[in-house]
Amino acid sequence: MKKSKLSLLLILLLLNLTFSCAGPQIYREKATGVYHRVKSGETAYSIARVYNISLNELAEINNLKDPALLREGTVLFIPNATEVIEDVMARRGGVVSGTKKDKKSAAPKSAPYVPPQRKADIRQEHKIFIWPVKGEVKAHFGKQPDNTYHNWIKIAAPEGSQVRAAASGTVIFSSNIKDYGETVIIRHEKELTTVYTNLSTRYVKADQGIKQGDMIALVGEKDENETTYINFEIRLKGKAANPLLFLP
Repeated sequence: MKKSKLSLLLILLLLNLTFSCAGPQIYREKATGVYHRVKSGETAYSIARVYNISLNELAEINNLKDPALLREGTVLFIPNATEVIEDVMARRGGVVSGTKKDKKSAAPKSAPYVPPQRKADIRQEHKIFIWPVKGEVKAHFGKQPDNTYHNWIKIAAPEGSQVRAAASGTVIFSSNIKDYGETVIIRHEKELTTVYTNLSTRYVKADQGIKQGDMIALVGEKDENETTYINFEIRLKGKAANPLLFLP
């Protein structure tokens, strides 16, 4: 009788372990970068100053050909920041905690802007990606009809569709970002990174190794037209590039 009870307990324990490990896990990590939406009155310089990064770095990372022409509504990625500054104009005298502490990295007011180098042709060796999800491109990379600038493409796909890693690499960011929802960033070889935003649910964590085609999230967030979608971005050496030049 005791032997039977012991066997039953072992079976229940095994079943508990099996079900507790079944299915993908949902990870929520602390953010190490943020997306900032430009508001009225803000300039590239004022944004760079409060986030304590140089104007040149801000322009290079976000593919700004001329920071002086930055428009309201444009979205900028701020590396290393841990919080979004909602009122840049009120915080111009300080910097955000969590950004780089070296004050020399902030561009002095009189420093001239050095435009980024002309965009190089995408070499064949960089065409290592697959589509992250099957769907229709609803918005393209670059300047939009409302004069804002997108560093990504918008892909509409059915709710619940699996979002897959466009190439093998290591997850360097997996968190929720204000205005962009669940976000995953993967670092790849050849100084390339991919950014997946407006996801429904994430299934990967920072420092996790990923193979091309692995499921990393689900589609589920809706736009103003109730269309479910994700935004997909590719960066080469930290600079946003047109994903369509890399995809098959």
